[in-house]
Amino acid sequence: MITHYCRFDIWRAPHETIDMPYWLDGNNLIGQPAHVAQKDRDTRRNFLALLNEYSLARRHQFTVFFDGDDYERTKPPRGVLLRYSAPLSSDAAILEKLREVKAPADIIVVTNDRELSSSCRNAGARTMDWAQFTSQMRTATHSSGRKSKNAKEEKIQIDEWIEFFGLDKNAIE
Repeated sequence: MITHYCRFDIWRAPHETIDMPYWLDGNNLIGQPAHVAQKDRDTRRNFLALLNEYSLARRHQFTVFFDGDDYERTKPPRGVLLRYSAPLSSDAAILEKLREVKAPADIIVVTNDRELSSSCRNAGARTMDWAQFTSQMRTATHSSGRKSKNAKEEKIQIDEWIEFFGLDKNAIE
């Protein structure tokens, strides 16, 4: 199979299988198309910082698929793997990668895009939306017993994201 990515992955060869169970539809979850996200780097940076907090609490890595390319070659935070899908959309990149993995049922795709979610389930993956993912991560963060020196900031960040995505805070907790 020929890979269509300008920059598929700078940390692994394109033919290797991803072993992280959470794949996140980056631009969909931050609510910005690629051309806006490139101008507003803070939203993307804050999103990745939140995933970093979850990664530290869960001791797990997340793979984030973003539309376009990262011309600045941004170094991701620890526990977060970045994939840029140019010239494809991140949706197409996620679906193509799902067809390549040996056990798509081990993958959980996090997206608020109903069409992508349906396609991923049809390919054998599990899916969840941002509210479900956030709820699961918050539960894991609180039950891990890990006391972070940034714990207060983490709660503020989570609340900000809940508000940013217009989610019902009571439904998540």
